[in-house]
Amino acid sequence: MDIIPYYETHEASDTENLGTIKITYSSPVGLPTPEEVRKRWCYGLTLADQYGQTMDDRDILGYLMAAVKETERQLGILLKPTVIRCNAEARGLEVGIDYEIEEPPYDYDAQRWQNFGFLQLRQRYANELEAFKLVTYGGQINIDFMQYPDWIKLYKKSSQLHVVTQGGGVPMLGGYPTGYSAAPFAVGMLSHTPQVFHVDYTAGLTKEQITEDIRAVVGKQAAIAVLGVVSDAVMAGVSGYSLTLDGVAESFTSTASTIYGKYAAHITQLQKEVNDFFSPKGGGARTKMRGFTMGGI
Repeated sequence: MDIIPYYETHEASDTENLGTIKITYSSPVGLPTPEEVRKRWCYGLTLADQYGQTMDDRDILGYLMAAVKETERQLGILLKPTVIRCNAEARGLEVGIDYEIEEPPYDYDAQRWQNFGFLQLRQRYANELEAFKLVTYGGQINIDFMQYPDWIKLYKKSSQLHVVTQGGGVPMLGGYPTGYSAAPFAVGMLSHTPQVFHVDYTAGLTKEQITEDIRAVVGKQAAIAVLGVVSDAVMAGVSGYSLTLDGVAESFTSTASTIYGKYAAHITQLQKEVNDFFSPKGGGARTKMRGFTMGGI
């Protein structure tokens, strides 16, 4: 699968300023753009310093990318289809061209297969499976499951990869009944053998799966960063001023603070909405997207 970027850059002649190039940005995966941040979450607000210099879209794009990465971290889900390759460096693959994330192979654990019968892939929303092999330490491919597509059952949202044999098996799987989801048990393998399942896949939300609330929380986080910088770049307001003629004394109190900045109220409101989106008290966006996670000691 080809790598899809979060954002694309477009250059065109500026019709308003002849002889100059106008740069715009779009998102092929449906994420908010710098123009949206200006018009939607910073509507009516002047994103300029005290000299009238407007913040560049490239700067806003940087804040958007930071917001995208923070949202991915909070949700535990990639916000675009992301190409993941097993042992990519050892295979001579080039990051940014052949893949985006490198993963080690998955372990073979007999007890886990007996209890659950599936591989839990590391990244959720696995949209496409490109390779699935059982490889021994000598590099020999014991079985290429992609040759038996009817055996593979992929639950995309949870990224659980089951193998269910249908009809005749292969010699190395002999002794295991048809339809048994633990079919990858290999004759002669130890009960726990590290790094033998090699999986290449693409995972992450598609453009159609990016909901409006996810787009909004990305845009709001970017707007918070933008407005914070712009507030620091403008002259502080006046909260108090006094003049005493007798002693020729003058005092001035500014609004330069995190509480009384130019866009402090707007920033506070946006931050509250972002916190509410991720808060477990309201069900939690992470739980909604990934399901309930339990752990034990």
